Amino acid sequence: MVNDRKEKARSLKIKVNGKDVTLNPFATHILGNTIWAMISSLRLEEKPEKIEIELS
Repeated sequence: MVNDRKEKARSLKIKVNGKDVTLNPFATHILGNTIWAMISSLRLEEKPEKIEIELS
C-alpha cells in the first residue's frame, strides 16, 4: 500500500482561486502522504482510489 500512496502523491493537484499551484516533488510527497495517512486511518468500507478535497 505504501507504493500506492507514492503513486497517488505524484498526481497531487492544488488550485487556489481557480489557478493551479505548482508544487515541487518534496511538497507533493509531504502533502500527498499526509492526506493518504489521514484517510487510511478512517474506517472505510472500500479502499480509496481517488481522494478529492475542497476547502472554502
